[in-house]
Amino acid sequence: MSPLIANGRVSWFNLGKKFGFVERETGLGDAVLHVSVLKEAGHVSVPAGTTLRVNGEPERGRHRVSEVQAVDTSTAQPCEPPPVVRKTAAPQRCG
Repeated sequence: MSPLIANGRVSWFNLGKKFGFVERETGLGDAVLHVSVLKEAGHVSVPAGTTLRVNGEPERGRHRVSEVQAVDTSTAQPCEPPPVVRKTAAPQRCG
């Protein structure tokens, strides 16, 4: 089965629990968003209300996000903490 591409908004994300939910605009319900998938897109956490473009796929009777293609934090709820973006490693010095 090919992945389902959809836009959606983060309804809830908890970094301590390492997952959250994306409410898909297609009316297909929520999809589970795991922190490992978010990290692949360069983010560690996203505030509620953030708009995402995602690939999703069914897993054990639910839908899960398999890839985050785009992140738009301009739609995030104002009371939410800012997104956490993964830092790149500092270059090593020789000598």
